[in-house]
Amino acid sequence: MTELPVTPLTKNDFAQNVFGRRSIRKFDSDFKITRAEMQEILTQARRAPSSMNLQPWRFVVVDSTAGKTKLHDLVMTNTPQNDTASAMIIVFGVDHPERDDAKIYDAAVAAGTMTPATRDEEVAEIDAYYHTMGDLAREKTISLDAGLVTMQLALVAQAHGYDTCIIGGFNRAGVKQAFAPTRELHPEIIVAIGKAAESGYESVRLPVADTTTFA
Repeated sequence: MTELPVTPLTKNDFAQNVFGRRSIRKFDSDFKITRAEMQEILTQARRAPSSMNLQPWRFVVVDSTAGKTKLHDLVMTNTPQNDTASAMIIVFGVDHPERDDAKIYDAAVAAGTMTPATRDEEVAEIDAYYHTMGDLAREKTISLDAGLVTMQLALVAQAHGYDTCIIGGFNRAGVKQAFAPTRELHPEIIVAIGKAAESGYESVRLPVADTTTFA
């Protein structure tokens, strides 16, 4: 597994990246993120946690005029983001992430971060768990992991000086048919990314007292 080099972040202010992030619906359509930097952003985003480290996500970066034209009618009310963003990143979930367990854990052994014995134990545990889990549990696990990598992607984008809009409303069947590299992938989320052409607005959150209990 080849690692891409990580260059210093341009906006490495944690508080600003977290609390200053806004959902942007109109971007500077003349600005384009290079594919090299996009690869770097995704390299950093995929450090997000995932169940058993199976990383059940794949990305399709729609940055061409033809690709965005094809996506336009599939994103429902989110066409302003599609038409102006530098790219639309489709986050796909992997139906059978357990099929990658040996590849991932073999790489950990090769990197010296895991012993061969631990590798064998982990792979056996993963294979047994995914063999017996139901469809609903599988879908929820994959969706959770897709959400985790999406949030990390949004924060990494902020650190690179870019803005995002996380989109959950789109024609999933249409996006799958048009953009899924393989049948085993299904679209979970789309992230619009680019340079904001608006300030966005700060959304209101429920008080912690309304959403939290202690036990």
